[in-house]
Amino acid sequence: MPFTERTEIEKGFAAVYDDRIAPELDQLESERQALLNKAKQHAGIPMGIAAFLALIALWKADELTGKLVGAAVLLALGGVLAYLLWQRQARKWGGSVADTVMPVLCDFLGGLSYDRTARLRFPVDRLQGLGMIGNHNRANMEDRIEGTYRDTEFEMVEANLVYRDTDSDGDSRNKTVFKGLLFRIGVPEQVPSDILIARDHGGVGNKLAGMFAGNTGRGMPQVEFDHEEFEKAFAVHADDPDAARRLMPAPFLDNLLAIAKDESDRGTGGMTAAFQGESFYLALWRDGDFLKMGSLTTPVGEIQEDLHRVFDDLALVRRIIDRLHGDAPTT
Repeated sequence: MPFTERTEIEKGFAAVYDDRIAPELDQLESERQALLNKAKQHAGIPMGIAAFLALIALWKADELTGKLVGAAVLLALGGVLAYLLWQRQARKWGGSVADTVMPVLCDFLGGLSYDRTARLRFPVDRLQGLGMIGNHNRANMEDRIEGTYRDTEFEMVEANLVYRDTDSDGDSRNKTVFKGLLFRIGVPEQVPSDILIARDHGGVGNKLAGMFAGNTGRGMPQVEFDHEEFEKAFAVHADDPDAARRLMPAPFLDNLLAIAKDESDRGTGGMTAAFQGESFYLALWRDGDFLKMGSLTTPVGEIQEDLHRVFDDLALVRRIIDRLHGDAPTT
């Protein structure tokens, strides 16, 4: 089936699809079926064992309640293990699709490189030092994209940052500090002041947050703007408030609001940003998976829908850079 171009960023890709992706589909489908069969086998083993043990529990337990609880627990454990084993094969399949498709998309769009396992990482410590994200001790990053658009360098990565706390009894609990996309976007000239654009917690909340921030992040002087909607959503802090006001005129504040509303799953409450040196940093909460490709139960012949979603994900950074340049998004 020929690729149907739907959006501006996809224009011209149909010929590339026919030339470089379509010839690989039969091989990919064979791999998908092999991994699907392996996933069924691996998941079926713990479920079969759990069902057998559940029957024994039902037979040997003295009370009806004990029988039901014991059987339910065993089936639940079997289900969890089956899910984990299934996901292992699903991740392998998603990786195979990405390894086939992403180099083609990067070549087509030009100036992009893709690192599925994010081996090159991302300067998360800078974002934490600027006060954009909270303390965390677990960082899982993947699907790192680096490139250039409109002569502007950028890098972006999907990140899941977690703080794991262990109490005196040895019990651990995880708190998700951030889940979504992190960006570093180049600016044409070095910014004369560190600037944090954070969620507004109200007068008292902002002061309390600043008390624990030292001289960085929310500990820097707060900057007020003559922009009512922006002020309701964000609190800006900067080493040099005057420099921050010069750098962020009203149209720029409008564009920041538009980015938060259009690109974060949590609206203005799901975006933080900062300037430092020659970089603009952005964190957008997003609940869905970034650059997700290849469902283990979906034939490869239906890959076009995955490609449309991936193109839309890649268009995200272009829309953001268009906004930062003061233009309406072109993708």
